[in-house]
Amino acid sequence: MNRRTFLKLGGISTLCSLFAPRLVKRAAAQSEQPNYWIGSKYFIQDTVNTSDLPERIWARINGTWHVYPSRELPQTFVDWNLRARIKMLEDMLNGVMPSHYDGPHNAGVATYSRFGRGDSEFWVNCAYKGMGMVPKPDRIREIIDRLNMTKDHPLNAKVQILIDNYSDDTIWDRSKQGSLELYTSHAFETHSFRNQMRNPVSTVTFLDSTSYELRTITRLLHHNDPTLSEDERNMSEYINAVHGYFHGGPTDHIVAIYYVVEVFDNSPRQSHAGHRVVPPQDRSRGVSLPKGRMPEALGY
Repeated sequence: MNRRTFLKLGGISTLCSLFAPRLVKRAAAQSEQPNYWIGSKYFIQDTVNTSDLPERIWARINGTWHVYPSRELPQTFVDWNLRARIKMLEDMLNGVMPSHYDGPHNAGVATYSRFGRGDSEFWVNCAYKGMGMVPKPDRIREIIDRLNMTKDHPLNAKVQILIDNYSDDTIWDRSKQGSLELYTSHAFETHSFRNQMRNPVSTVTFLDSTSYELRTITRLLHHNDPTLSEDERNMSEYINAVHGYFHGGPTDHIVAIYYVVEVFDNSPRQSHAGHRVVPPQDRSRGVSLPKGRMPEALGY
């Protein structure tokens, strides 16, 4: 074997050693893609169990069950969220249509899992989602009925109804945020959906001078799922109804409920930036695991 042949074969061997593991990993990921759908009618998310709510929520993360306390958003978050929504709606009444995308409605949602769609080398995904407050269980039917009865009213009348809703902070459930998974169907699944079905941990962030980061467990709801609880059916109906109140279109989209476990205040203020506010963190003692959290593997 001459020098040129030796170097050529050595180069080929090196390239194979670099790319073969990637090809093997990609092939394995594609061959192990789970099917979450029951026929083409609905899916069932089996990585979240909400039967112990409102006290705690179970989540299977990387194949192991964990339990987390269900916690509430801080009053400062609720005030910021509702004020910003009311301001946008009042501007609409004055003929000023929204022209920006910061604030509480548009949230960046980061997810990850070891089984995506098989079309990327990477597991982390970030996507912007329309995000909103969800009514408390004992108020949600009242709000759904109000939306349904007024959905054909003139635009200004509907805007005022939403202002009235957001002006009453006793309506809203502080343990969660709600969103729609608009683009997933049996024929096509988004990266967010694939990640959250496999690994329901999601981080939710907001772009504003007041900036919060929510660490959450995500429960995905399909309206045809016969295992949904009454509360889950109501949340699915409400989130679709409030979306359709302005946008129209179908009212049977997949719903994502983001249950709050931790909240960080990332606002650019020296006394707050990056600190955990739910559960409160004792800054004099440094970073520690929240009390009540059980990070070790638990049987289920």
